[in-house]
Amino acid sequence: MKNNKIKITVIDGYLDEPSCLGVPPYISPHIRYLWGALLEAGISPVNLNYITIDQLRQNQNDELEKMEALDIVILVAGTTVPGHYLGGQPASAAEIKEIGEKIFYPTKVLAGPITLIKKMREKFEADYDILTAEIAALDLYQRLQSAEISTAERNDYINKFAVRGAQVVKKHPNYPHLIAELETFRGCPRASHCSFCSERLKKLTYSRQPEAVSSEVKALAAAGLHHYRLGSQTDLLLYGAQRKSNDFKLNPAQIRELYRGIRKADPELKVLHMDNMNPAEIARNPDQAAEIIEIITKYNTTGDTAAFGLESADPLVLKKNNIDSTAEENYFAIKLMNEIGGKRKDGVPKLLPGLNFLHGLIGERKETLNYNYEFLKKLLQDDLMLRRINIRQVVRLGSYPEVKYSLGEFKKYKEKINQKINQQMLKRVFPTGVILKDLYSEKKKGSLNYCRQLGTYPILTAVIDQNDDFFEQVKVIDHGYRSITALKWPKKVSEYSKKELESIPGIGSKRASRIIFKKPETQSELTQLLGANFESKIFEQFFKF
Repeated sequence: MKNNKIKITVIDGYLDEPSCLGVPPYISPHIRYLWGALLEAGISPVNLNYITIDQLRQNQNDELEKMEALDIVILVAGTTVPGHYLGGQPASAAEIKEIGEKIFYPTKVLAGPITLIKKMREKFEADYDILTAEIAALDLYQRLQSAEISTAERNDYINKFAVRGAQVVKKHPNYPHLIAELETFRGCPRASHCSFCSERLKKLTYSRQPEAVSSEVKALAAAGLHHYRLGSQTDLLLYGAQRKSNDFKLNPAQIRELYRGIRKADPELKVLHMDNMNPAEIARNPDQAAEIIEIITKYNTTGDTAAFGLESADPLVLKKNNIDSTAEENYFAIKLMNEIGGKRKDGVPKLLPGLNFLHGLIGERKETLNYNYEFLKKLLQDDLMLRRINIRQVVRLGSYPEVKYSLGEFKKYKEKINQKINQQMLKRVFPTGVILKDLYSEKKKGSLNYCRQLGTYPILTAVIDQNDDFFEQVKVIDHGYRSITALKWPKKVSEYSKKELESIPGIGSKRASRIIFKKPETQSELTQLLGANFESKIFEQFFKF
């Protein structure tokens, strides 16, 4: 059969790797490369369909029945890190198996990070006709074209697929409210890897030039997307770096070229954020790292977060798992990033560290929890900021052993960090009265509308007593452990509901009722209602006429 006659559906099962996120509102490069590869291989656009796993769940029987008329069904999936998601739920192992079992006629292809894990390949090999190589785009293009892509040609093809595949974003149900993950390089460049991490399983590696990323951004912008995250690499600091023995020489010039190119490629850019950065490289190369952080904070958009994989502050755990940073190096990197990236624009810091802790690691002991807590306590005492603290549990891959620990102690430890650290950090990063812009509703529950901005690790924001799907501005009113509460903004006193008034510090139910009943029309009338002792700062922040 000629390629232009072949009918294909791509199922986006979402993915989540240490270096790449594809769960809504993110769309992964894997999906875009695959779409571009199919088009480049001669598949007609009218014979090419895209559906998310969430869409499939809504009407599974009918959708699977329709797929029987196709020639090929490709499922892209794989979460190799643990996560909690509001925007969508990745395909589970049970769902992947069920899809493979229920589809009969088409050639069934399983793709994505899930194929890197041996036990998963064994689990699904009876249900799928093809389990592709880790980059499905390259493998399937070669199969469809009966051609071979050499190592030297790999970059050119990936770049070509990236540009051609940008159009798939229009088919996503979240379009145009999507963040495109941008890949600068693939694979961890370290000579030896952290023992628990799925990056060590990758066989294909490559590095893309700044002009290639810019061309992809230009194509995505033309398709109507303007939110980007440089998320699909293990350490942005190492983009363009040269290996010298076991160390790296960082390349600030190439990172500057990357950021400038992205900005030029999309003049309407709304978000430019990043993800991973190795704190050990900051500590080893402080001058070059400082220059790179300066570059990022010049060209990025506000609210950016650099994820630091400390994983554990316990030196024994770090050593036993071959983790490439120490608690001391992390402290240095956090302090340096605060000094440069902690400067505020529109009330919010430009670039802050986010800290990852991982539990269930080899060598973990009761003292590990105390090491971690004391490290966070020192950051708080030294007036440093973290955008977020991510406490996860190991996903066992390959031969990584199961490490047992007390779930009860673990729960108490998480609660202690929430109560003593997280809330104070949120107050520091998002002080009462600060304005956040462009939030999208994800879930409504009671009088609260849970929203997020599009960006990297956006703070969950509960907007009080509003049913809108989008908010141009909200003003922060209170802080939880992992989220904040806000009011729709701007607002006049007469526009507040009783619930909104009650949420303002110092108001309470009785004062809120008096304001609703009396309907003050001037500042002096409201002052009489509230009393002369009412905090002037809160008055100025939340009451307008």
